[in-house]
Amino acid sequence: MPGFIFVALVPLIWLVFNFDQKKRRFPTGSLFGYLFFAFFCINFSLTSWLMNAHWGGGLFASFFNASLMSLVFVLVYKLKNQMGNKHAYLGFPIIWLAFEYLHLNWEMTWPWMSLGNVFAEQTSWIQWYEYTGVLGGSLWVLLINILVYFSLSKLFRKQAFLKPTLFTLAFLLMQKKAKNK
Repeated sequence: MPGFIFVALVPLIWLVFNFDQKKRRFPTGSLFGYLFFAFFCINFSLTSWLMNAHWGGGLFASFFNASLMSLVFVLVYKLKNQMGNKHAYLGFPIIWLAFEYLHLNWEMTWPWMSLGNVFAEQTSWIQWYEYTGVLGGSLWVLLINILVYFSLSKLFRKQAFLKPTLFTLAFLLMQKKAKNK
């Protein structure tokens, strides 16, 4: 059910953009811990089959990848604190795509955990991958998650949320229309 990927990161984005650092003695460490727990659960559930080859290697892979994913979100949190939300919204996909690019181009490659690979069984959705590659799909996923978070945050603050919601839907529908051509 790859459609869920479009909202899967929203709770973690919410955590990063609403984390109250004043209530924590070590705010960055606490945030990293929460993120690490979430990403470890995801990584372990998706790659526990590695434990069939070697249990230590399977655990190491899950710990290592969860650490890197958590580091990306911590960097976005630091960017938000230093430069504000707008820069963090822009920086999030850039930092995440840099992380995925690294993962595709080094000795400890982990290509099946790229966000864009979630559409592997929905090839009609991703005909444009021949131009952008899997990172284009990852960008699509990240942008939709940010737009959904932005729309929901406006809704919960009782601000005008219709424009961001319509923009999100238009972005999804354009993709569907492009897919049908």
